[in-house]
Amino acid sequence: MKTIISILAAGLLISCSSDTKTAELKLESMQCLMCSLNIEDAVAELEGVKKVEVDLKGKKGKVTYKASLIDMPAIEKTITSIGYSVNDKKADPEAYSKLEICCKAPEDQ
Repeated sequence: MKTIISILAAGLLISCSSDTKTAELKLESMQCLMCSLNIEDAVAELEGVKKVEVDLKGKKGKVTYKASLIDMPAIEKTITSIGYSVNDKKADPEAYSKLEICCKAPEDQ
């Protein structure tokens, strides 16, 4: 009986771990520390996101998420909806217009 439970538990762990994906985020429109914090906070709040890291200097990020709960298009949509471009998807213009001046590209200031 203990062997059966152990096998089932191991199978469950393996199936759950294969559901976890990590993806790169190209964040070219990010300008300042506030931008990186805004993006990290918005993505971290999404159900299924396990970890998000944003590299301001490199203008990139990495997100680890459960694919059974969320997908990359949903993560990208969240980022564009708060005013930032990601992975060649343009920021929502209305959200971008509401960003602080330090969060906008120099040519838009």
